[in-house]
Parts: sequence; C-alpha cells; structure tokens
Amino acid sequence: MRKPLVLPRGEAPAVISGARISSRRHVRLLSVAAALLAASVMMLTGCGSAPSSGPPKLSPPPGVTLPIPARVAVQVDPSMPNTQTVEFRGETWQYADAELMEQAAMKVFREMFTEVGTPQSVKAPAITIRLTGYSSVNPIMSEYYATPTATVFAGGDTYAQPLGTFSGNGTASQPNFSRAGVASAYEGGFRQIGNRMLADPSLLARLRGK
Repeated sequence: MRKPLVLPRGEAPAVISGARISSRRHVRLLSVAAALLAASVMMLTGCGSAPSSGPPKLSPPPGVTLPIPARVAVQVDPSMPNTQTVEFRGETWQYADAELMEQAAMKVFREMFTEVGTPQSVKAPAITIRLTGYSSVNPIMSEYYATPTATVFAGGDTYAQPLGTFSGNGTASQPNFSRAGVASAYEGGFRQIGNRMLADPSLLARLRGK
C-alpha cells in the first residue's frame, strides 16, 4: 500500500499552480483582445485620434496668381452678436465670436488680395465683403465648428445688390476651451469661401477691372 503524498505546509500541488498560471494568461489574452477590438471600433466609427488634414488651401484657377492686385474692404455685419457663451458642467466660457471671425477672414483675404482692411482704412475699394457667421463648441470632444458667410458688394456700397454670397464650413480640434480653436474653425470656413470666390469668373473680372 502506497503512502499518501504529503506536501509541506502552505504548498499547493503543481497542477493547481499550473491551472492558476494558465487562467491568468487567459485573462491577459482576453484583455488584450478586448483592447484591440475597442481600438478597431473607435477607428471605424471615427472616434480615433486620426491626424487632421488641416484647413483647405487656396487654389486659384489657371492664369490667376495670388495675391490679386486689388483693394478689398472687409466689415462684420453690425447685426451679428459679438459674444458667444458656452455652459458645461457648471462652468461658463465666453468668447468674442465676431472678433475671432473677422481675424480669420482678414488672414485668408490677405493671402488673396494685395490690400485688405476695414472700410475706414481702405480707400476706394474694388469690393466690400460683409461678414456674418456662427460658431459652436463640443466640450466633450474638444471640437469647434464655424459657418461663416461673405456677401460681396461692388465698391463700397453695401446697400446695393450684392455681387454674390459665399458660405463655408470649418472644424478644428483644440484641448479645453480655446479661442484658437474657434479661430481655426473660422479660417477653414473662409478658405472654402476663398476658393469659391476664386472660382467665380465674373467676380475675378471685376477685381481685375475688366
């Protein structure tokens, strides 16, 4: 008759230890698989942190070189509210919406035309561009959205029939609450507007004095 195997106190059989090791490896493998699956789902649904392509570039048509030699006046529509307010989790953030829109517009239009400024600073403009727009913020995703509109008038008469109205949409990503995020979203929208203006033959002819 064989004597029963007696293990030292506190020591478990090898098979039990092996089972524990195998179980831990299984749990680790399941965790890695779950993480990979979650990352795949985020990328497929657009929630992953894919690199941004940035705002669109200005694309003048063949035969047109930027900046176009023209005097252009830019003004914000007086009816546009200057301040936007965002409330999130008991916090309130305000930003100068009209001011940021105007800054973004000036930046883009100065790449398009040789002389750009307010109506007070530009004498005898070829066209006057009146601006209006709206922006919003998604605090959870740190996303900024802007929809600017540019109405173009001949010369400096903003009471006459406009030559055309051009709209654009821009988005940007910035951490936390950021004026730079709002400005970048507006810039993207104005670059769309700029390309639509450059694609208008009658507007280009007027700017060239033809």
